[in-house]
Amino acid sequence: MQFKRKGFNISSVVERKPLQIEFRHLETFCRVADLKSFSKAADDLFLTQPTVSGHILSLEQSLSLRLFDRASREVRLTKSGEVFWEYASKLLSLRKNMLNALSEFSRGIRGELSLGSSTIPGEYLLPKLIGDFKKNHPSFVISLKIGDTKEVIQYVLQDQVEFGVIGAKLNHPSLHYEKYEEDQIIVVAPSGHPLTRKKKVDLDELLKEPWIIREEGSGTRIAVERALRRKGRTLKQFNVVIEMGSTSSVKEGVKARLGLAFISGRATEGELRQGSFSRIDVEGLEPISRQIYIVSHRRRTLSPMATEFLRFLRNTLSKK
Repeated sequence: MQFKRKGFNISSVVERKPLQIEFRHLETFCRVADLKSFSKAADDLFLTQPTVSGHILSLEQSLSLRLFDRASREVRLTKSGEVFWEYASKLLSLRKNMLNALSEFSRGIRGELSLGSSTIPGEYLLPKLIGDFKKNHPSFVISLKIGDTKEVIQYVLQDQVEFGVIGAKLNHPSLHYEKYEEDQIIVVAPSGHPLTRKKKVDLDELLKEPWIIREEGSGTRIAVERALRRKGRTLKQFNVVIEMGSTSSVKEGVKARLGLAFISGRATEGELRQGSFSRIDVEGLEPISRQIYIVSHRRRTLSPMATEFLRFLRNTLSKK
């Protein structure tokens, strides 16, 4: 393979003559293929639509192949386009790996890092870890987007963050999961609640109580629903009085004596210590332990900054 300044030369197997393809044309091609639209790709790449069309036309003329079918409003890859996309995406990934490696080698680790996190790790785990990390990397700028587990997964899939730290695992072919911490979900009640006087409370007895639960899509709720299914129960059987969008709001609801709640043990350590919350042990319900995961995109290469922070997270875990 012979490289030139703005692109690279390969030999066409069919025509046996030099074929030049520029990386910017490959980038345009892959964005059109991913977004299935010339106009959306133009907006995403900050190019004009004629420029995008010109890049694709240049590729098709160089290859003597049609890469897209444009019969409908949504453009689709042809069979030859699918083959070309497979190799084009690999070439772009290799190029990104090379540039990241050279950047890390020549300039050291510095820059901006975007992370995503669900509520529990985002509010009760990562802030201290980020603070410890920045002591040795003061030039880092770290932005943390907090949402529920499903939202963070979308952040990762849409390349809004480099990786996420979440409280549940949702299967998707493009995602890679790595186990990180563990958290236990417990049942809490406001101090002085009659059930807190009992050593154990039957699950059926709890069904009569008012409950505050997290919104659908949160890692806490997903873990609770799985544990209840193992006992032949569902949250629909509970007397749910309100759904909350964050752990902090659930805690405030318990303090206001709106009801009981399934909540992270990590998030309630202070309230249990101070006596504003009491833990209820449930008869016949196994401890609800949930795994906290690091989630990343299988086909995207982490930046040197993200790689360094991920290395720090792993080292921190290994020291516990």
